Amino acid sequence: MLLTQQSAGAVVSALTVLLTVLSGGRSATGRWPAELRQLWRDTSTKVEPSSLGESLRVLLVKAVQNLRQRKSMGDFYTVRTWYAWSCETMACLGFDEELGLELEQVSIPSRLSGIAVELEGAECGPLWDVEVTVLRRALLHDKSTERIHTMQRAAVALSLAYGRNPANFCLLRETDFKNSLAGFDVPAQWTLSIPRIKKPGVGPRRAFIEEHVGDELAGYIHQLLECNKRVDCGNTPRPLFMRKNFDWWRDGTGTEEFGYHLTVDTFRYLIRQFSSRMQLISPRTGQALHITPRRLRYTFATTMVELGVSKRVLAAMLDHSDTQHVQVYYSLKGKRLTNILDRAAALRLGPLMNIFRGKVVSSCSAAVNGDKPEKQVRFAGDLHAVPDIDIGACGKRSLCSLDPPFSCYACPKFQPYVEADHGAVLAELLSSREERLRKYGSRLAIQLDDVIYAVAEVIVEIAKYVRRKKKKT
Repeated sequence: MLLTQQSAGAVVSALTVLLTVLSGGRSATGRWPAELRQLWRDTSTKVEPSSLGESLRVLLVKAVQNLRQRKSMGDFYTVRTWYAWSCETMACLGFDEELGLELEQVSIPSRLSGIAVELEGAECGPLWDVEVTVLRRALLHDKSTERIHTMQRAAVALSLAYGRNPANFCLLRETDFKNSLAGFDVPAQWTLSIPRIKKPGVGPRRAFIEEHVGDELAGYIHQLLECNKRVDCGNTPRPLFMRKNFDWWRDGTGTEEFGYHLTVDTFRYLIRQFSSRMQLISPRTGQALHITPRRLRYTFATTMVELGVSKRVLAAMLDHSDTQHVQVYYSLKGKRLTNILDRAAALRLGPLMNIFRGKVVSSCSAAVNGDKPEKQVRFAGDLHAVPDIDIGACGKRSLCSLDPPFSCYACPKFQPYVEADHGAVLAELLSSREERLRKYGSRLAIQLDDVIYAVAEVIVEIAKYVRRKKKKT
């Protein structure tokens, strides 16, 4: 049963844990009590199911007591799973369903090693909001058309959007991406059927979860599909993440249909290489931004918790069969958000975020469209009424479809004036952020953080501009 859900190594580990806990064999922390070893020997001599069942009950109770004393209750989950499976398949041998129900009620504390520790780590835990912003902007600004780079973008975008394991994405095929409104004269509604993995009795690509695909993510997938046209898969199904050549060792194994699918290790490598190629720097640590599928999965999960998603819904989103493994994300709630953001922090982080893409100009006379009143950008406050501030000009020739003035600071066509009071804009945005934090909570409060960082970056750029002018003078 375990082999249908886990890797061979994980199954060996589970069996080792089970035998160690029940038999009183040598554990990582030394020998187990002699009393437990004697109970195991006594149980092994039982022949009648009735006597075996009672002996098993005594043995399990003692084993659980030992696990509690050793603070090793993480191993209890394996024992409980084995006993529940035995009750269903071998009740005739004395496995007691009533005892199985009692074991289900035993609470298992979260392990301090493993996922809980990883979630707290700066290099392996979920990304902070400022780091997610850096990653998303890198996706937007990466225009490379090389196939490997297109695959990297799609891998990162999918992992951010859905938080699945690499195996889920490696099983995807081009036919899983489809327009649910095809044939109708309406805008496309794209969906992606993501295969489920490690489900009892369910083979690969036999069960799917259909997800909505936003326009931005659909763009990355379309780019990948266009690049995939360069690879001829013959009569073999075409995966979304595709190898250049057929995986020759699959010949004669009955798995030829997966001959062009990427391996999980290759998918992980795509994500790591994207961060390296784009030279991403974490504004939080000042070091290279370390990206892995697991970190993006943690990021997705903690974001969903902050949005108020229930445990059952989050478990379904992460492709878990139960809610046991999602509890740890709720214990982390609120820790990764940038709840405190003041002027000093904004001015320090802003230049690192690299959100501002426009051009600083001295005044309206030096700006493109500076003589057109309709192209002047004014800031009139966010939640509070402040005097109108002419902050710059829009250099776009056509009508702007964005949301000025907030969208302007991140627009490459924006030309902020040196003479404008951008400090007042920053002060108002920081003040309104604090008010949102009190009224609506952290998720809504940080929605304008990108704008705050961009304004701070403009202030720093203007200071550099002024210093250069003074030097020339």
